[in-house]
Amino acid sequence: MNASIIIVNYNAQPYLERCLALIAKNTALPHEVIVVDNHSTDQSVPFLVKQAKQGLRVIFNPENRGFAAACNQGIKAASGQFLVTMNPDVFVPPQWLSRLTWHLNANPRCLMVGPKGRGIGGRQAAGLLNYSRKLEAADRKFARLYHRQSEPAKFLIGCLVLFDRRLIQEIGYFDENLPLGADDFDLALRIRQHGYELRIAKDLLIEHTVHASFNRSDPAENERLAGASWAYFRRKWQKELQKYGWERLFEDDLPVFPHETGLFPSAPPAGTESGA
Repeated sequence: MNASIIIVNYNAQPYLERCLALIAKNTALPHEVIVVDNHSTDQSVPFLVKQAKQGLRVIFNPENRGFAAACNQGIKAASGQFLVTMNPDVFVPPQWLSRLTWHLNANPRCLMVGPKGRGIGGRQAAGLLNYSRKLEAADRKFARLYHRQSEPAKFLIGCLVLFDRRLIQEIGYFDENLPLGADDFDLALRIRQHGYELRIAKDLLIEHTVHASFNRSDPAENERLAGASWAYFRRKWQKELQKYGWERLFEDDLPVFPHETGLFPSAPPAGTESGA
């Protein structure tokens, strides 16, 4: 099995159904799909029971274990060389997986790749390019204009990322103390701290329905889990946050770790504090 696609689902059945259909239609490389359901209360469970009978690999959790723990479950069950973790409200165009794997293979110091996207902010946003509202047509334009182009990033939005087993060997699994949110920022810092890169595949456009699971779940529980995640993240990275600040860590082009000076050659040497 060349790739394992791990989808963490919670109360997102209508989106999950379309997500799975597009993966089946638009993924040419050999792959398996593993859905980890975090004790959904909508129609996800009966839908997934039916899909499991048709061959889909499904892990049903008796409780909501959080996103990071569910990702780790899927990774440990996976057989693929390449690993994708994605949300059930992400929709992919044709040849999406082959493009992501190309960028990972073409950049040996890169441990994780993400796409451009509608419904994604920051540097992964689709931007001001004039493109069709139809995903496949818009993606074809990105694929043509930015063929095999990628750029370094300080973090990647966790709605869809690709990595291989080097990530687990070198960095470790997702931090399960982050049940809802901040897991992508945490993983980005760990990757960069170890001297590796994250990159954005500029020639791939996906579609992300923002907060599909959030909007179909208990707001109080969402707030509790998100609050716990961010409080833990701030404690874990307190030293770095105090030294550099959020913007320096994640948003600007100034290096933080030694190898990043080469990624941003016009920036001052790593270790220089913001404003110094």
